[in-house]
Amino acid sequence: MDFLNMLLTSCLGTTTTSESTTSASSSSGSDWWVIVAYVIVFAAIIYFLMIRPQRKQKKQQDETMNALSPGDSVLTTSGFYGVIVAVNGDTIIVEFGNNKNCRIPMSKQAISQVEKANSGSTPAQEEPAANKRKFFGRKKAADEAAQAQAEAAQAQAEAAESEEAQDTENK
Repeated sequence: MDFLNMLLTSCLGTTTTSESTTSASSSSGSDWWVIVAYVIVFAAIIYFLMIRPQRKQKKQQDETMNALSPGDSVLTTSGFYGVIVAVNGDTIIVEFGNNKNCRIPMSKQAISQVEKANSGSTPAQEEPAANKRKFFGRKKAADEAAQAQAEAAQAQAEAAESEEAQDTENK
C-alpha cells in the first residue's frame, strides 16, 4: 500500500489513506488519460525525429543503388574511387585507376557516393567550382586524362617511327 500511495502522490499529487481508497481510485482513473497522452506525444516525437528520416534516407539510398549503371563514377565505403564496368544484380564490377586489369567485383552496399556518367547538366545547374574539385577529384581526374591522352599520342608517334624504321630496313 505504501508503494501505491507513493505512486499516486507523485503522479497525481494526491494522498490516499486506507479509508479513502475508493475516492483515490476514482480520481486516478480519470487522470490516466494524461499519462497516455504523454506516451503518445513522446512516441510521435520519436517517430518524426528518428524513424521517419532514417526510412527516407534508406529509400533514397535504395533508389540510388538501383539506378547504378556502367560508366558511373563511384566512391566506395573504404575510400577508393572507381568506375562501374558491369552491374550483375546485387554485385557490381568496379575498375580502379587507369589500369584496365584492376577490376574488382563488390556488393552494391559498398558504394557510398555515385556520380552519374551522363549527367548532362547545363552550366546554370552545375555546382560551384570549389565543390567540383572536392567531389571525386574532378580536377585531378581531368589532369590525369590529359596526361593519358598525351602519352597515347606519344606512343602512336613512336609506333609510327618504329614502323617507318622497319620499312626502311626491309628495303
